[in-house]
Amino acid sequence: MKFDRPIFIIGTSRSGTNILYKLFTTHKNTAYFENNSSRFYKKPYMFRFIPMLMKYQKLKYKIDRPKTSEGWVWDKFYTPLQHLNESHATNDVKNYYFNAISNQLKAFNANRFVGSNPRNCMRIKWLNNMFPNAYYIIITRDTKSVINSMYQVITKKRKKWGKKFLEPPSTLRGYGHIKKMLGENDSDFQTCLDWYKLYKNTLNNDLELVNERTIHVKYEDFVKDSQNTIKTLYDFTGLEWYDELNSQIPEQVDLTRNERWKLLPDKEKEILLDFVEKTNI
Repeated sequence: MKFDRPIFIIGTSRSGTNILYKLFTTHKNTAYFENNSSRFYKKPYMFRFIPMLMKYQKLKYKIDRPKTSEGWVWDKFYTPLQHLNESHATNDVKNYYFNAISNQLKAFNANRFVGSNPRNCMRIKWLNNMFPNAYYIIITRDTKSVINSMYQVITKKRKKWGKKFLEPPSTLRGYGHIKKMLGENDSDFQTCLDWYKLYKNTLNNDLELVNERTIHVKYEDFVKDSQNTIKTLYDFTGLEWYDELNSQIPEQVDLTRNERWKLLPDKEKEILLDFVEKTNI
């Protein structure tokens, strides 16, 4: 099944994908996975009822653009650290996603699908096989800020869950698997470094395959000039700007958290600076 140029926003965790995704999908001609698709991700036959459920939401709750909810759908078949290639795009996998996306497009009454998931750093070859006409928006952020933000989220969740942090129902879904795969005895900070390096290196190696359909955005530039950045991305992906978006998409968003890595303890700060200097990614 061929869709009209799907769009994938890709970046490592904590690189700004969420805010870019939220603003980008303000466009009325975009659809995405939301709470209903996440709720029924194990039952693909239920996707056919999503348009009906969306109409019900709109009538009862006045919800026109529900909150995105992607992770469960994209994790249906594969784990967060699997490097996927063309062979992983089996007929069953394709049928699942084609069915899911078709019904999301109907539910939103749109013809452009937008996806965003950090796991897709590991899945460019897989996505390109399923969606050969897709566009890719790659967002990057200062490495020190990304790793610090990852570490702070993990630290906060670990304090909340204690010894059960890596077990269900911990809300930091997937980290337990990542921890075991990258080094269960390593510190959380080291896991963040390894996780980031794996995602970035894999993404950089595979992007050449879709280079002509890829646009790059720096988080630091995006937050300073959000509306014009979104306009540029719409132009690249073939979405038209319309008047209502002037009030819906802000001219800029907050950047105050980008220097918080400087508040790390001296030991972690030294490790981080050494990592940035040596890896150059």
